[in-house]
Amino acid sequence: MQTLLSYRAVTLALILLGGLGLHRVQAQEPIRIGAIVELTGEAAEMGIENQHTIDVAVNLLNQAGGIEGYPVEVTMVDGASDPAVFATKAHRLVEDAQVLAGIGGNDISFATSAGEVFAKNKTPYADIGGTTPTIPLISDFMFMAPGPDNDQGRAVAMYAVQKLNYDTFAIFKDVASAYGTKLTEYFIYYAKHFTGKDDPVPLVLTYQTGDTDYSAQLTRLKLEAAQKGVQAVVLPTWPQDAPTIAKQARDLGIDLPLIGTDGVDTSALTEVGGEAVEGMVYSTHFHPDQPGLPMMARQFVNAYRRKFNDDPGAFGTMGYDALMIMAEAIGAAIKEKGRVWWDQAGLAEKRLATRDKLLDVTFAWTTQPFKFTPEGWPQKGVVWKMVQNGKRNFHYFQPYASFSPAGVDVLPFK
Repeated sequence: MQTLLSYRAVTLALILLGGLGLHRVQAQEPIRIGAIVELTGEAAEMGIENQHTIDVAVNLLNQAGGIEGYPVEVTMVDGASDPAVFATKAHRLVEDAQVLAGIGGNDISFATSAGEVFAKNKTPYADIGGTTPTIPLISDFMFMAPGPDNDQGRAVAMYAVQKLNYDTFAIFKDVASAYGTKLTEYFIYYAKHFTGKDDPVPLVLTYQTGDTDYSAQLTRLKLEAAQKGVQAVVLPTWPQDAPTIAKQARDLGIDLPLIGTDGVDTSALTEVGGEAVEGMVYSTHFHPDQPGLPMMARQFVNAYRRKFNDDPGAFGTMGYDALMIMAEAIGAAIKEKGRVWWDQAGLAEKRLATRDKLLDVTFAWTTQPFKFTPEGWPQKGVVWKMVQNGKRNFHYFQPYASFSPAGVDVLPFK
């Protein structure tokens, strides 16, 4: 009798489950994405911000049902601000963790080291914060979340000339950094185009990453600025450099306007620079108040504020953008191929389908809508901020088309 009752109970339970459709529900295989960020080392400030934004993004995706119903798992590892570590961790993600795609790196050296490993395994990879335009050229599987420096250099030169009405500049060039070196070259190239002058940057003041004393460069600037007609100083620097240069310049009585680039956009700018950076303007990637912020990005900002009681920073938010780039491409591949195909396909097939969709999708979950060029460059607008009362406030937005007029060469240098 007990056996019969147990049998009936089990049968009834199965009938009830069947009526609810639960017997058809199976746990979906998660979509696994790898992230290599700099949690330690010289780029840790940016990497930790990436970690925070990626965590928020994963929660947003899964709360909304994942990617086309598949839960999202991100395996995040520390690249230790070391190219060799990035390469080692890339091998582990691709070969051991069997990720579908990867993201990571706030410098060309980090992104390239990991990206080459992903490329050999025909796995798509998106650089998070490196802006050197040669990054996507290493492979058909390599992409960029931020706009490249040829675009930024053009946008900064156009803004400085046409909006700020300057035509003669001094610039600090970090000769030990690909970022500082190439962005200086791009600014000079496009400053010539927009001013029509042969030498719009008569003072190029060189230094090296890690320098803390800029007295020699600033003394030269003070002596020669008026003679050469310098109207503003451009600072395409790493985060720690710009505020120190600004303070030492003000201490020497140099009151020229300062124009920065995305590398200055961290809390160090105002915390270290203080009054010396008041009124400074600079180009960057993101601000919560920028116009046209897509719905998903607005949800991200609100979720980030609830969790961290602060706004997400521009470099941190590139981690969000990189993840959303992959998420939208994967979702588009699932839609095109169908769930049956996706469930049956091998990892190599899914990786290739994702790569193909990265070149096809117009992204709408990112902080601004954009599409990749065939080379893997994103055509994105530039956000401008101004330091006001110690805060980095939204100032202006330059759409991509506005600083890419007909007749100007937008391609990066060979």
